[in-house]
Amino acid sequence: MRSFTFALTVLPLLSAAYLVEPDTPAAPDTIEDCTYWQVATETDTCESIAKDWAITLEQFNTYNPSQAPTCNLIVGNSYCIEQNWAIPPATPTPTSSTASTTTTQTPTPTPTDLLGQCEAEAGGYKSTFFTINYYDSQCWQHGGNDCANKAADIVCPQK
Repeated sequence: MRSFTFALTVLPLLSAAYLVEPDTPAAPDTIEDCTYWQVATETDTCESIAKDWAITLEQFNTYNPSQAPTCNLIVGNSYCIEQNWAIPPATPTPTSSTASTTTTQTPTPTPTDLLGQCEAEAGGYKSTFFTINYYDSQCWQHGGNDCANKAADIVCPQK
């Protein structure tokens, strides 16, 4: 009886084929790291799904290989529209090199304005923006006062 209970507990874990399971059946060749799905309707096409979700048709076909090159959607089936929570894959770093090259590092200009200094310290505009948004979110979630300026003061203190 214990092995039967164990099997019932473990088998569903072993059968998970995707990072996020689809609501309805999906083609077996769909990418394993799919994290968001679209259930096909009668009016859907591969092009319309790609356009609706702001992905390219090439991405849609990569996520759903059974649909390339001829789009034959099955109404009610799930089709992948997002890979790995839309996090771009890391670029591989070479482990060895046969050719030796010499490069000189170009010095980066030192920012003269306060915003430029803050961006340089935080890793650029996007990093600064997301860091400030994180602090703003934390401040408001915890009932803080004067949250609008607190995040900027933490990330980019006045010098």
